Order: sequence, then structure tokens, then C-alpha cells
Amino acid sequence: MKNLLSLLLLCNIVLSAEAQTTTADSATQIAKVYFMRSTGFNGSAQGFTVFIDDNIVCKLNNKRYSIHEVAPGTHRFSVQFAGKNSKDKAERIEITAEAGKTYYIQLIFQTGLLKNNLYCQEVTENSAKTMLGSLKEDSCK
Repeated sequence: MKNLLSLLLLCNIVLSAEAQTTTADSATQIAKVYFMRSTGFNGSAQGFTVFIDDNIVCKLNNKRYSIHEVAPGTHRFSVQFAGKNSKDKAERIEITAEAGKTYYIQLIFQTGLLKNNLYCQEVTENSAKTMLGSLKEDSCK
């Protein structure tokens, strides 16, 4: 009887350790992408539509950021003023995401004389952390 209890206890410990390892492994199988928007007064009235691989992932308002998970591999990121019809014209950046890493993308709005420009730009973690201090998280649901 003692041997059976010892065996069951040992099996429970092994299975528990395996479950914790699986949970930790699944967290490192993805990459995180932060989209950050702090465009000032110009263009602040409307949410910017954000795309990952031509799929809308959120509409981000001014002074906000959102966090998204992506599978490892190469992904295209873009942003536009509104709608989904003009996404083919949006400027894209490509990032090859690695599992367990975090990437930061700033949404840049430039006012021009005849045309405004809106695009994504990857920034360093240090630059992002400075910016994130003044932004609020947006769930983009």
C-alpha cells in the first residue's frame, strides 16, 4: 500500500512539472507586438486602423497603445486612416518575429502641404518604454 501511494505521489509530481513546462513553453512560442500612437493634435479625432498581415487587428485612438501576439515568422504591419478598402495603398513594414521577443511599432502621422502621410516605424525598446509611460492601453476589441 505504501508503494502504491509513493508511486501515485511521484506520478503527480512528474505530471505537475510537465504541465508547468508546457505552459512556459507555450508562452515562448509567440512574439509580442506593441502598436503605439501619440500623434499630437493633428489627426487625433479619428482612430487609425492597424493591420497585421492585411488583417485588421484594431482601431487605435490617440495617446493609446495595444499589444498583439504573433506567431514566429515574417509579418507585414501597416496602418491607415479608416476603412479596409484602401489597405493595398498603405505603406507596410516587415518584421521577422522571433518566439519570446517583443517588438515596438510607432504609428507616425506627418502633415504635408498637399497630402498627409501615415506609416509604421519600428522603434527600440528604450524609445518605446519612454513613450509607453504617457500612453494608455487600449484593448482594441
